[in-house]
Amino acid sequence: MAARDRDKRAAQSPTGGAPAPVAGVLTVAVAAGMIAQPWSPDSTPVIVPVAQGERAGASLLLNRMAAAAIDRPGPPSGEGGYVYIRSRVAFAELGDGPVRLQPVHEREIWIPRDERGDGMLRQPYFHVPIVGVIPQSETIPDMTPNAALVDLPEDPDALLAKLYRERQQRGPGNSRDGAAFTAIGDILRESLVPPVTSAALYRAAAKIPGVEVVRGVTDAAGRRGIAVAHTERSRRDEWIFDEQTFDYLGERSYFVEDTVDGPAGTVLGTTAVLQRAVVSRLGQRPER
Repeated sequence: MAARDRDKRAAQSPTGGAPAPVAGVLTVAVAAGMIAQPWSPDSTPVIVPVAQGERAGASLLLNRMAAAAIDRPGPPSGEGGYVYIRSRVAFAELGDGPVRLQPVHEREIWIPRDERGDGMLRQPYFHVPIVGVIPQSETIPDMTPNAALVDLPEDPDALLAKLYRERQQRGPGNSRDGAAFTAIGDILRESLVPPVTSAALYRAAAKIPGVEVVRGVTDAAGRRGIAVAHTERSRRDEWIFDEQTFDYLGERSYFVEDTVDGPAGTVLGTTAVLQRAVVSRLGQRPER
């Protein structure tokens, strides 16, 4: 999906990837004597309990969420060329030894609304071992617009078939079910989705084999909710929702069994979407 491609270019994603540092920045920082690790190499990995998932109720929950989504107001239709999304996030650093999370930090992204063009990402650059000098924002050239990200079939069978086809075009990786679940999660996390598209996404997810419900889940802002989850290759990915309103809260990923990178419960990523809005200018912030 275009959202996954955008994330790979823009910043660390929940899969733990990271872009290369901006050329020239490291030289300036080293000369200024600003080298520092954002966390201790001996810090303890973040571990959460691995709760039992409930497969029996997943389809029912997702279809209830789809019905609730239809009744919500749509995205703003007035002027404004950019979708703005503010989140709290932390993603894993993979390397020697156990997996560790970055500090939870704020992430802001500006996505062109209707036409391909420059976007912007603003967040601390924890994937380089230097703080204090690294610029906190970067322009993302030729970004896929929000309108293209959410231009999806309204029929859930057709939508799921599209996601399966796109996985085949990308080549081997996760299973087609895992890839479809990830693609839907990418759209839910960083786009502004019309109600009818939200409903189609939830109904399509209800048709993915292995989808389950996990209760008592917490997002990166500490908000408790209910999760829709999928497990593959020792890793569980969760979409977290308010249990009463079904509002999307964020995501969480972690190992469900012991691995060479960490024990069961090791957190690989956690997010919390705090604000979505439409703004007129690149870099403009809405009122909080």
